[in-house]
Amino acid sequence: MDFKLRLKSKKLGSGRFQVNFSTEGFLMDYYGYLLTEPTASVKDVVEKIQRHLGAATQRSDSYFQPNLFSLGRREINSGRVMIFRRGAPGEGQG
Repeated sequence: MDFKLRLKSKKLGSGRFQVNFSTEGFLMDYYGYLLTEPTASVKDVVEKIQRHLGAATQRSDSYFQPNLFSLGRREINSGRVMIFRRGAPGEGQG
């Protein structure tokens, strides 16, 4: 996979890290969040995101939730990863 992956992290009160990620130059641009342990390396985090992006592109109909309120209806165990598609340019503009 040849694309740019941007990461930002925030330490939570639990000691875990919330990683905010976004892609550029992938099949479609995505963004999302990952909950990870403090012992996880950056390499591990990047590999996990790449695995989930690969799965999301293969099973897109069942992988994505339309909004945050539909999390309880997800069919796939995300492994603490939430991925969203960015709208195409001009999408949603009337």
